[in-house]
Amino acid sequence: MVSYNTDMVPAHKVAGILKKKRDTNFRISVILTLCFLLVCGIVYYAKNSGYSKDVILQKANSYFAHEQYFMAAKYFNKAVGLGAEGPEVFRNYGVALFKLGNYDLAIKNLKLSVEIDPYNSDTYYLLGNAYYQKAYSANSSDMFLQSVECLEKAINFSPDMEKAYILIGLSYRNCGMQDTARAWYRRALLASNFSPPGFYNLIGHTFREEERYKEAADYYQRAIDIDYTFTAAYCNLGDMYLKMNDKAAAMLKYKRAIGVEPNYVLPYIKIGQVYYDDLCFDDAVFWALQAFNINSDSDKANYLLGMSYKELGRKNEAVEYLQKAAYRGSDEAVYELKNIGIDLLR
Repeated sequence: MVSYNTDMVPAHKVAGILKKKRDTNFRISVILTLCFLLVCGIVYYAKNSGYSKDVILQKANSYFAHEQYFMAAKYFNKAVGLGAEGPEVFRNYGVALFKLGNYDLAIKNLKLSVEIDPYNSDTYYLLGNAYYQKAYSANSSDMFLQSVECLEKAINFSPDMEKAYILIGLSYRNCGMQDTARAWYRRALLASNFSPPGFYNLIGHTFREEERYKEAADYYQRAIDIDYTFTAAYCNLGDMYLKMNDKAAAMLKYKRAIGVEPNYVLPYIKIGQVYYDDLCFDDAVFWALQAFNINSDSDKANYLLGMSYKELGRKNEAVEYLQKAAYRGSDEAVYELKNIGIDLLR
């Protein structure tokens, strides 16, 4: 240690020397304090950022499990921003976004999931479904085919995934490729223990879309032959008989559907529509009221009632039921109300 003999050094120099020593010590103290605070900050951030990520991810998964998809997406977004990752994280985040109709971000996250786990058939199906929904809203043939590509991968990893075959068929049908859709439906019939009546019904739809009504009717009948309780197939078959100008056969099929399932609203509406088209408005009201009594929220039942009452000159009843139909989503009812002079937006 250096000793300063202040008797031999002028006072002003001694003060300067001591001041320099104090300044040096102060600077060292500040530097050490800052380093200590920096280390503490790094340790605190490392510990608490991980904790926050885990807590936020836990909340996201809880919201997801309870089907609260807006909150789930919000917390998944925060968790991913803090570094959360993994196939399940991205898949669940993608599903939440899909449920909210945000197909672009859903696709982005589902693709991240399959990049990490490229053998998960469920994720490929979800990705195909997201492409399908986006394609449907955009009416994009290219996107429908992207959907097919993902769904084919889902089937490669899980050949018994019935819903993937169904969605592939829908994708091709939306592209106007009914032949290819039929090929996939037939492949499903051969591939596994799926529901033959369901796929025969779908094959019928492909012929119907090509206006090949006789062939469509044959496949709807095949569905009924296997499952006599298939009420939708009875209605589809009835529709084909109407297309082939066999009204009596159509009415028999609609009534057969009612016999199988009396609370199935659709055949009542179809019978009522036949009477309406034949200008038998009282009969149309009778059948539409039966449909209404089964399901008062049916926009089709309310619309048919409104139109039938309109033709009978019963304006008040017509307006009442057309308004109900409009509030339940019937664009035709909105149009008819405007013709009557009623604007629902006023």
